[in-house]
Amino acid sequence: MSSFQLKAEKREKLGSLEARKIKKAGRIPAVISSKKGNVNITLDKREFEIELNKGNIQTRVAEIEVDGKKFKAITHKIDLDPVSDTPIHIDLRDCSDSKQVKAQPKINFLNRDKSIGLKKGGFLSVRMRKVEVICDSVEKIPTEIDVDIADLQVGQKVRASKIKLPAGVKFAKKDDFLIASITGRGKAEEETAVVAGAEGAAGATAAATAGAAAPAAGAAKAAGDKKGK
Repeated sequence: MSSFQLKAEKREKLGSLEARKIKKAGRIPAVISSKKGNVNITLDKREFEIELNKGNIQTRVAEIEVDGKKFKAITHKIDLDPVSDTPIHIDLRDCSDSKQVKAQPKINFLNRDKSIGLKKGGFLSVRMRKVEVICDSVEKIPTEIDVDIADLQVGQKVRASKIKLPAGVKFAKKDDFLIASITGRGKAEEETAVVAGAEGAAGATAAATAGAAAPAAGAAKAAGDKKGK
């Protein structure tokens, strides 16, 4: 289990005006949600961004101290400023006493250089770059979920049922959702299309030739019959 420490201040007042004051003070509004109720806090922006830039923040446990009380929480959602792309609000989930923990590890696509479909000219179409999982404990949280695409052909898809998860980990969604696919027309398909097109053109030429020959043959036969008379 990977973790990091943050110091927080309790936020008593809510609203957009108060949020602007918090941001001007170099802090970020945040909330720790749990079954016991929500705790509204503020975090030091610089401290949080340092941890954010390290990567995989949604699979690492934040140990947060608020007015002498300590929480263990997982970052669930980060709202970003549309212009500066910096965090403006953080949603965290308390996992201090949870038997099961939700996390969002990133999906790591393995063997792109060996992928049959990509070598044939296909493209990797990624539907999900992160996926929500339920873990039996914080110690079971995976940093990444590996997906091997070496044997993936053009037109084939990777769905949840094809992924082998670590012990003690399962997908939060129960349906067989799509993760990625190899799209586009590969070389084999293009060659088939060219051959089929050539065969079709040859067939059309033969039919046209036969069609043109038929009236000529009929005219010759009619002329012969008339001369015989």
